[in-house]
Amino acid sequence: MRAQDVFELLLLSLLWGAAYLFMRAAVPAFGPAPLVALRLGMAAVLLLPVLALRGGLPSLRAHPRQLLMLGVPYTALPFLLLAYASLHITAGLVAVLNATAPLFAALIAHFLLQEHLGRQRAWGLVIGFAGVAALMWGSASFKSGSGLLAVAAVLCTSILWGVGANYARKHLAGVDSMVITVGSLLAASLFLAPFAWASWPSQNPSLRAWAEMSFLGVASSGLGFLMYFRLLRRIGPVRAMSVTFLNPVVAMAAGVWYLGEGVTVQMIGGGAVVLFGTALSLGMIGRSAPKAVAASGA
Repeated sequence: MRAQDVFELLLLSLLWGAAYLFMRAAVPAFGPAPLVALRLGMAAVLLLPVLALRGGLPSLRAHPRQLLMLGVPYTALPFLLLAYASLHITAGLVAVLNATAPLFAALIAHFLLQEHLGRQRAWGLVIGFAGVAALMWGSASFKSGSGLLAVAAVLCTSILWGVGANYARKHLAGVDSMVITVGSLLAASLFLAPFAWASWPSQNPSLRAWAEMSFLGVASSGLGFLMYFRLLRRIGPVRAMSVTFLNPVVAMAAGVWYLGEGVTVQMIGGGAVVLFGTALSLGMIGRSAPKAVAASGA
């Protein structure tokens, strides 16, 4: 990779890793529904003109039902669950648990789409879920008594994203990834708007909370997706997907610096096992790397 590509990959990992941090910081002030609706709505408004300049609006209008399906249960609901979980567990733990989405996607593809796993990917699933069990043992880094429920919420998010990835592969095959992203963001933000209005906090969020929410919408979601699509075209899916494994590291480090969150040996060890299993199941390590990751890129 060129030096510019490495720089952009590291910058993207900072934007996406910090998203867990600022979500953890801002959700107490806004509440889950208002925060998520604002975040996804800002990202959609930022990306829609870019899609229009690329001539993608006809494709957006051609798949309303599929994009609505992708946007509500597989975009709006997962982000709500992540926001809820951020109230009760650390940003780093949310990021690590959320990295299990490819594991669930592989399981769903195997059982519902009859996609063959192979020995390497099967071992990756076993190792990855063993890491999740290690993280849950003894309530690692829970912020409240609802920690186990918050962990379940993040894992449900990963399951929903796994189902959503396979839904997109089946029903939106051949559609530009920018169209899929913008369409799902628009559908999710519009669906959440009335819930955000109904649950708007009685006390107006502070300027700091507004700045954190704006970072989530503009930088992490809007700019982050643009950078990711750019990297996909320039360095391919194998290298671009490596950002997934940098996000938890950024989230843990930023949580310590910005929120004073603790990082335990259990979190580091369990997180490393989860990420290793995920990389193995995606085929990012081993002889089958390019083929497996390309197949999982959706």
